[in-house]
Amino acid sequence: MSDQAASSSSSLPLPGSEAVFPSPFASAECCEEHEEYLSLFCLDDLEPLCKHCAADSHARHRVYLSAEAATDCKEELKTSLTGLDVKIKNFEDAMQACRAASKCNQTDSHLKEEIVKEEFEKLHQFLREEEAARLHALMEEEEQKRRKAAERINRLNEVMTSLEDKIRLTERELRAGGEGTEYLQEYQDTLSSTWCGNAKPERIHRPLINVAKHLGNLRYAVWEKMKQIVPYTPVTLDPGAAGRAARASSSELSRFHVTAGPRQSAEQLINEPEHIHPHPHILAREGFDTGAHCWDVEVGETDRWTVGVAAPSALKTATCEASPEAGLWCIRLKDGEYQALTTPTQTLDVSSSRRLNRVRVKLDLEGGTVTFVDADTDAPLFTFTHCFTEAVYPYFEASSAGGGVAVLEQRVKISVESEDRPAKGNPPTENGTAAEIARETDAEKKSAESCCAKKEEPGKPEGKEKMPNARNVKKQSRKSRFNVSYHVSLNKALNDAN
Repeated sequence: MSDQAASSSSSLPLPGSEAVFPSPFASAECCEEHEEYLSLFCLDDLEPLCKHCAADSHARHRVYLSAEAATDCKEELKTSLTGLDVKIKNFEDAMQACRAASKCNQTDSHLKEEIVKEEFEKLHQFLREEEAARLHALMEEEEQKRRKAAERINRLNEVMTSLEDKIRLTERELRAGGEGTEYLQEYQDTLSSTWCGNAKPERIHRPLINVAKHLGNLRYAVWEKMKQIVPYTPVTLDPGAAGRAARASSSELSRFHVTAGPRQSAEQLINEPEHIHPHPHILAREGFDTGAHCWDVEVGETDRWTVGVAAPSALKTATCEASPEAGLWCIRLKDGEYQALTTPTQTLDVSSSRRLNRVRVKLDLEGGTVTFVDADTDAPLFTFTHCFTEAVYPYFEASSAGGGVAVLEQRVKISVESEDRPAKGNPPTENGTAAEIARETDAEKKSAESCCAKKEEPGKPEGKEKMPNARNVKKQSRKSRFNVSYHVSLNKALNDAN
């Protein structure tokens, strides 16, 4: 447009000349100031001009014919329109992608909702079964106690019936009014019939139901038992950090598999940042930046796999060579050979007749080591050493269609700790622990001995004798507590007396 303006401005008539523009190129409108046709166009101010305006107020501007300017402006608008069409097409594509993502999220949300409900239903079912089992045990014990109580009542009824018969017999003998020798001769037989020995009613021990068995730490006991049905995996896979062909299990994020499909180029993968890596890999949801960690990986029959840890920086490019320099500390199985991904790769000392089924990964960030062990035989495979400066994530890869790996579950251990623990061998009693009672008894003995020593010490006047303080007086006046053995002896004596 500027070149045309330059050529057009060079062909313009000079100011004051009598040249007249041909009518086809002249505008139908006239300049209000000079009453001349608007036959020119100023490119700088984007306004139509007459020849006098071009010579005066727009002398240093780029000016050319209106007809040519209109043609050029149309072409420029067409170019802009094409750009707008491209932009709106891009926005339409983005909108379609958002709609597809929203629909996919909705479908995925419904699927995950069903899985969550199923998992909670398993917990609810466990709690219902546990509740039923405990209520059944309580009812069984109640029935057992009821039967024993019924048997005891029957025995008591029999004894009471026998006693009532003896009472009636004795009363009848008394009412008979026997006298003299005849009465005395029958007295021994009558007395023998009323003798019932030392029969006593059985002692009823309460509570009849073992309350501690059924209610003691009930919720904790159920929670501890629940670990049998609640699997725990130390590593949770992140579907959002998976390669294009890798798919995590929809029900449990501890295993993934590889789907069959054509390999895509790095340029295609870059368009989806969440699946930037071309290899069918997956990362854990959480990384580690401190401490020691361990997890077992089941590789099974997969004929090509890679396991280890990776730094986030290693996965920011679509293509990278797996090595510690690239931020990957892994071992792999490829073409039937186990290798450590160093630079260059090293072959692991694994017998060709033996196939690894489970691999244990030990990560020690303070020690700066990543150790791989055969989990079936505890045989060491390889150890990387590195000074870790950023968090690393468990890394898994399987390259054969239909293959995959899984993180194995670990057994959960529950331990209870208390800050205030009684000393071993000193069980608590009714009025305090045995250790406290022993300390108080020793203190009382020492106090009594010191008082006796002061009384027997000669050569000191009575006026200068030190008065006992309030603490000693309190200890002397304190009553001795019963110890455990005394309570046992007392209870035994009382039982025998009854």
